[in-house]
Amino acid sequence: MKLKLCLGTMIVWIAMTVAGAAHATTLPETASEEVRQTLSEAHAGNVDSMYRIATYLVGQSVVEDDEMAKFSFGWALLAARNGHAQAAELTGVMYRGGIGVPQNYVKARKWLERALARRSQEPNFELAILYADDDNPGVDKIKASNFLGDAITAGEPRACLISARNKVSQGVELRRIVEEITCAADGGLAEAMEMMADYNLAKRSPYAAIRAREWLVKAIDAGSVTAAEKLAALDNQPQTTTQ
Repeated sequence: MKLKLCLGTMIVWIAMTVAGAAHATTLPETASEEVRQTLSEAHAGNVDSMYRIATYLVGQSVVEDDEMAKFSFGWALLAARNGHAQAAELTGVMYRGGIGVPQNYVKARKWLERALARRSQEPNFELAILYADDDNPGVDKIKASNFLGDAITAGEPRACLISARNKVSQGVELRRIVEEITCAADGGLAEAMEMMADYNLAKRSPYAAIRAREWLVKAIDAGSVTAAEKLAALDNQPQTTTQ
């Protein structure tokens, strides 16, 4: 047991060294105390903290190969090697996009397949993107379509949004695809939140405007600019009252 523990510690140390995992001085000056505490927990071996630091650092990166992106990849890979499902997905995404690491489609597929096996959040969608990429030597449109279908079935928000978009472009009414739109909106996608607002405004319920306003506020919080314009227009409309 002692030997096994020592080997495990050595493997973690090597992985951190090779992958370039972040240390305290790599955090931006604006990093909160909570982020710094998370980094400390990551160094102590907490896998969830490793993943949180990876997502934080990639969000701080300015270009795909800057220092923050490289450190993000290091933490993501380390957490993935220690069995973290979401970290495996993030590692695959970073390999696919060449974010913080040289682009490698083979390794991207490997880690995304591991994320799928570990039941990560959106591996089907990420695999669909991988196989649909014409720059990928292993491009396979059939697999891409199959994985996208699996993603929609699994309720992966971005897949639901793509499905909803396609149906809208085909003339399908929002009320007939509200389940897919809700899936995407509940997943935090601002565009779907705006679609939910449009869906409610098309209803004759006296509470429709209230629900639409709620969705538009959520979309604004999610970063939508057009939602703010729609909300302003909605607020300028004459208010109706019910007896």
